[in-house]
Amino acid sequence: MKTQGEIIEFIHDKGLVSTLGGNELPSFISCILGKPWKPSAKGFSGWLDWWSTKISGQPVAHVSRDIEGRKDILATRIFRRTKTFVSGELWPILDIIVKHHQDPAVKQQILSDIELKILETIETEGSIRTDRLRKKLKLEAKENNSKFHRSLSHLESYALIVGVEDPRPEKHLHANIWQTWDTRTHEGSGRNSLSYSEALGKLLAKTVDVCVLVREDQIPKWFEWSTDMQPVKEKLLLEGTVLRSGPYLVSSKVRDVNN
Repeated sequence: MKTQGEIIEFIHDKGLVSTLGGNELPSFISCILGKPWKPSAKGFSGWLDWWSTKISGQPVAHVSRDIEGRKDILATRIFRRTKTFVSGELWPILDIIVKHHQDPAVKQQILSDIELKILETIETEGSIRTDRLRKKLKLEAKENNSKFHRSLSHLESYALIVGVEDPRPEKHLHANIWQTWDTRTHEGSGRNSLSYSEALGKLLAKTVDVCVLVREDQIPKWFEWSTDMQPVKEKLLLEGTVLRSGPYLVSSKVRDVNN
């Protein structure tokens, strides 16, 4: 794909798109390159495979930042704790799942004390950049680096917080500006009457549709709430929403195409 518009259309069409790939979802980088991408080297060195690519005259990094800051797309770590673009069309479904985990009793079970403090601070501030967040929490010391970033990642994996790279980073390059899910999505962009279980079913079915073919034993590794997915998965299989073929689950769209 050669233009930013085509990439945006691709994300909306799929609903869920991995940024770098390396998992079952279609990826942003593979979309740009027009072929599956696997890094040729470890770490950031592997990014050189695509770093110089231009989209609509802009570097890939700028395009990615612009996309994650759009009003109809956001970036989370809900899938395998990796950065994933989520189309606004899925926000009402994901909103129900987020609301479930925003419940005070549930939050106490899934979040550490530092994660609760980070979430509360972001909620109070409305929007806050990474370095200012650390300063406010008095976590600027180097020994807090791992704990702080691990906590952010965990909150992102539940979509309780959403970050977008600061377009004017000053001295802190690649610093994110953080908001809560509710602030970023304006309460999920519309009400939905689905139950938590129904929302899980919709998300799982959509994810299988996007991936087309997945190993069933990998599904528990997809989402932080995968334990709640097991009965939902069985219900989808019973209804024929997804299909089982040996060790794989297959999108029912494959059957529809064959028919």
